[in-house]
Amino acid sequence: MKIFGKSKKTETGNETIVKRRLLLVSIFMAIIFVLLGLRVYQLMVVDGDYYNRIVLSQRQVSYNSEIIPSRRGDILDTDGNLLATSIKVYNLIIDPKVINSYPDNRYVNATIDALVDVYEYNRWELRDLINEKRDKAYVRYARQLSIEDKEKFEAYKDAKNKEFKEKGSNDRINGVWFEEEYKRYYPNDYLASNVIGFVNNAGESVMGLELYYDNELSGTNGRKYGYLGDNYELQSVQKQAIDGNNIVTTIDTRMQKICEEKLSLWQQGEIGSKSASAIIMNPNNGEIYAMASTNGFNLNDPRDLTGLDEEYIEEVGKENIWYSRWKNLCVQDTYEPGSTAKIVTFSAAVDENMVSKDATFECKGYIELDDGEHKWTIKCNNRNGHGKLNLVETLSKSCNMSMVEMAEMLGINTFTKYQKTFGFGEYTNIDLPNEADTSKLVYDASNMGRTDLDTNSFGQNYNCTMVQLISAFCSAINGGKYYEPHLVKRIENQNGTYIKQIVKPVIRKTISEKTSKFLREVLFETVETGTGKYAQIKNRNIGGKTGTAEKLPRADKNYLVSFIGFDDMDNPNLVVYVVVDQPNLEGEKQASATFATTIFHDIMKEVLTNNE
Repeated sequence: MKIFGKSKKTETGNETIVKRRLLLVSIFMAIIFVLLGLRVYQLMVVDGDYYNRIVLSQRQVSYNSEIIPSRRGDILDTDGNLLATSIKVYNLIIDPKVINSYPDNRYVNATIDALVDVYEYNRWELRDLINEKRDKAYVRYARQLSIEDKEKFEAYKDAKNKEFKEKGSNDRINGVWFEEEYKRYYPNDYLASNVIGFVNNAGESVMGLELYYDNELSGTNGRKYGYLGDNYELQSVQKQAIDGNNIVTTIDTRMQKICEEKLSLWQQGEIGSKSASAIIMNPNNGEIYAMASTNGFNLNDPRDLTGLDEEYIEEVGKENIWYSRWKNLCVQDTYEPGSTAKIVTFSAAVDENMVSKDATFECKGYIELDDGEHKWTIKCNNRNGHGKLNLVETLSKSCNMSMVEMAEMLGINTFTKYQKTFGFGEYTNIDLPNEADTSKLVYDASNMGRTDLDTNSFGQNYNCTMVQLISAFCSAINGGKYYEPHLVKRIENQNGTYIKQIVKPVIRKTISEKTSKFLREVLFETVETGTGKYAQIKNRNIGGKTGTAEKLPRADKNYLVSFIGFDDMDNPNLVVYVVVDQPNLEGEKQASATFATTIFHDIMKEVLTNNE
């Protein structure tokens, strides 16, 4: 029987299998997508904070180490002229980690080429460094480049990177940056080098005012760093640097230049000497206007030994040569002062009323001492004897025997008391480092014998420094007021605002004003008619005293000669002290104070002429 309507096809076994497979694939894919979704959710939501911390902490590491350098204070002369200052410079920093960050070396060749083209650095040295330190992010490659050097590289980098981009190249100059710091600079190179001192490349003060006032001059570095906030956002904090203070010195640049010029002319002249030094001081307040020696050096290149023989450098040693150049002879060297110290004996005898103005003395050229076991002969500078002398002539003619007689009138206790009152054997406390300790180089009442007393009376058999002698002399002529010698008069911040005014009070009284006035008259006579006649300056009432000291060992016959003097018998405002150590002559030919007196004359004359 035939049935009318649609016919129904029967599903084959193959079709059923295909459908089952499609269903399984769909289910598998659905599972994969669910798993991926869960992982994405885990990364973005659950672990998102963790990965944020990693990224931010990596950013923070590089951000933490940035130092903001402070500026060291200036050193100024008495008129505000710069003696030492700080200028901004730049350290060239290489980041090998960044430079090597791409496998195709897109930064390596371009960056090396830039450094070679701009600075002419060694290509292979750079390549080795970048390779060997590939995991380092900070390598200081060059120090103290100028702003011009920095800008030159940055301009080259910008132009070259633009060119790479326009050509479609992946090459770039990257991984080089500049770190700021300050470099110490001395505008006058050699001027007052042993006084000012210097700061080395590591930023450490080495000597002089730079070292003594380091706490005032040094600032405090600032810092720029980051930290993670509550929302894991990088927060930046900047602590500003605190700059150092300026120090205003008592140094008069004009007077300092005069001293250095005159000492240099002497040293380069026909005779010259082992060394020569000079100090100019205000006797009325202890301010030092100039302090110079012939062993100066270039403050901007203190270790330069150009011109010295290599064999000499090897024999003596670089460190010893540097020390001899850097040493401040006026403060660190000790010596027997000779006859300039006779002012102590003379002043003490007058002040103690041991001698009157009409007293007379007899000099036969020597005295003999006998303690029962030994005999000594002490000679005068005039071996034939001065004969009969009045009180003024004992000093103006520099008679040793007269000083011996006065010292024996005073006795050991009183004589040593005056020595100490005038500052011998004690620190002057000048504001410079490494002042020589003379405490063991001067007798006291407990260990001084008669011979010691007699030889000390004319400046022999004990040691002092130049700054001790000039401080004592200033006290002797200014009315008896002992001031502490100093080189800085005030401290300012970098805006010029006063922070501290330095005024040194009278430390002690040494002699009476009456004795001081009489001493000035005698020292004036010493220049007018006595041993100091080469110090005379036309139309000026110059007073002063010569000195000649035989150095130890006596048998070598080497001498140190000196002159110390002032500008006005009635109202002294300047004291100049000159020491010439061992003139380049044989034996007793060295023993002429004329060498030092002539230098004094040349310095004082030019200073006074320019003061008019």
